[in-house]
Amino acid sequence: MSHAAASKIRWLPILQFLGGFGMVSLIGWLGMRFWPMPEPPVGWKITRPPQDVMALVFFENAIWSGGRDGLYRLDPQSGDLLDKIEAPINFSGITSLETDPQGTVLWVGHQAGLSRFDGLTWQTFRRADGLPDDQVLALEYTSEGDLWVGTPSGVGRFTQGQWKIYGPEDGLASQAVSVIFQDSHGRLWLGDGFTTSGGLSMYDGTWQTIQPQGHLVHPVVNAILEDRRGLLWFGTGFSSQGGVSSFDGTAWNLLTHEDGLAGAKTRSLFEDTRGGLWFGSEYDGIALNDGQSWRTFTPKAGLAGWEVKDMLQDSGENLWLGTENGLTRLSSQAWQDLYAAR
Repeated sequence: MSHAAASKIRWLPILQFLGGFGMVSLIGWLGMRFWPMPEPPVGWKITRPPQDVMALVFFENAIWSGGRDGLYRLDPQSGDLLDKIEAPINFSGITSLETDPQGTVLWVGHQAGLSRFDGLTWQTFRRADGLPDDQVLALEYTSEGDLWVGTPSGVGRFTQGQWKIYGPEDGLASQAVSVIFQDSHGRLWLGDGFTTSGGLSMYDGTWQTIQPQGHLVHPVVNAILEDRRGLLWFGTGFSSQGGVSSFDGTAWNLLTHEDGLAGAKTRSLFEDTRGGLWFGSEYDGIALNDGQSWRTFTPKAGLAGWEVKDMLQDSGENLWLGTENGLTRLSSQAWQDLYAAR
């Protein structure tokens, strides 16, 4: 027998073992993800459609949900679907929803531009109208009344009917901007969760780039939040890496899965009316830090999907969690019961 043939025979059992192990792992992963889940707890309601939920906003006495499969309205009191919005433009690929400060105009950021709805008529803006790019990734109204629009090709500022475009040549940390947030000091924070290189900028009249080292768990920034104490939170990560950074104005603190997060990559951030912080992950459900302990919730505990992309609390204090596989609505009593059960 040749040396090559003998070597092949020796490796064959090992390859068979690894192949079998990989198949078992795959079957286990699929079973964990897609095996029929138990009924949601009392006060938890799953609504589908919408299937994919990228953004949530309250407008005209309804919850509006946007994602890959379009724009939907839901009843805040019951959690039931009201209708799917039929508009002159195809709303596939909605990334962001925002209302003006008066709450009378809805803005929809999507793959084919920026659309404005005043309750009666639709108007759509594209690159030819002044946007940096036809693809819109993020929206934020500032206290000055300006609308900032993040795209893969820079950020646009719409003020007094005019567009001003900013890019890396102006001081922006990254060409792409997929999250925009204005803090209580009026500073604007702009993150890149669109590219694998990431980036974080701060704008207060001049531009500043925040270096990842010592500040961010991962350079890709997916979400930004300021809590009631004035602490800023930055959800970061790509693939199986990431975590959360907090900033008190002086010092940065870094949190990872080992500290209590549901998973490594943090996809979304939210603070409820009791001050609890919710950290949505990309693949592993959502974690709640109620100030005393951490708890994780997945589809096995009543969540619609594994990736929590956006969160909202309505005027009745019902909590809405948008995922890749539908909406979960926790009644006011249901999410507050989680504090009593800790």
